[in-house]
Amino acid sequence: MSIFVTKVAFIFLYLGSLQIQRGSYKTLQGQAQGSTYRIVYEDKKGIDFSKSVDSLFSLVDQSMSLWNNTSLISKINDNHPYGVVDEHFEKVFRATEVVSKKTKGYFDVTVGPLVKAWGFGKEKTRRVPNMESLDSLKRLVNYKNIRLNKGKVIKKYPECQLDFNAIAQGYTVDIISQFLINNGVLNFLVEVGGEVRASGINAKLETWKVGIENPKNENNLQAIVSLGNKSLATSGSYRKFFIQNGQKYAHAIDPHLGKPVAHNVLSMTVLANTCAEADAFATAFLVMGLEKAKRIAKKEKIDFFALFEQDNEINTFVTEGMKSVIIENN
Repeated sequence: MSIFVTKVAFIFLYLGSLQIQRGSYKTLQGQAQGSTYRIVYEDKKGIDFSKSVDSLFSLVDQSMSLWNNTSLISKINDNHPYGVVDEHFEKVFRATEVVSKKTKGYFDVTVGPLVKAWGFGKEKTRRVPNMESLDSLKRLVNYKNIRLNKGKVIKKYPECQLDFNAIAQGYTVDIISQFLINNGVLNFLVEVGGEVRASGINAKLETWKVGIENPKNENNLQAIVSLGNKSLATSGSYRKFFIQNGQKYAHAIDPHLGKPVAHNVLSMTVLANTCAEADAFATAFLVMGLEKAKRIAKKEKIDFFALFEQDNEINTFVTEGMKSVIIENN
């Protein structure tokens, strides 16, 4: 049984792509987008995809990486000249508009100024900001403040910022998956930063199995999913946080309130056809909390697996569609 944990707890200490021969299946793995990746695929033609995969990572980073000062999204945020947006940027932007509307703004790519104010940006200062400064920043945070017209980003305010971090890794998984399909590979699993997409079967002729991490013990799995030809993405509040004056502040920022979420949900894992969709909805569901997520999921026909804490114990909520793919639930 092949199991890949949706929140990778190990880091490979090398750059680029490492190729491992395992019968007719190969593995490419390494570091990218501030995390790790692993791609397992059936290799019938003996083609080395490592350079192509590295090129795809580079394309996405050059388009939407906030850690790259020369990326397209950095130029847009800094109001520097950039020509017109590329196809990857446009696809992701259009996808965020759809998810933002469906989630009533709980998924919001303009939340960047608030993320930075709370110290969860690339500076990682992690502090409770001045409430007056938060009030002034909140006017910038509304996905309707930014639109795309004929390849140009139009901002309501120059200070508005875009942040694709909650969907970019899922999108990267999708374009790598599509690259494999275009090259005749039908059996594969692609994982980037814990976001996963599967197709076909693994080397043991089984459906791909994916683990959902236990928030209290990263060495144990909370559940195991038989993924099939689907995508899975997890968003959690239990790793990135800080404590100040005895109060815990998670990295998940509610764009409506301008501050970290305060509910008891630890993680949301979403099952979807595309990893970009799963990634975005997992973020939105984590921000809005369990009850609102139930209502949105029912309306939009989305399946998810929620972990929440109650009386110091971990509890779960699983939609009916998600139950059908879970083969083990602890």
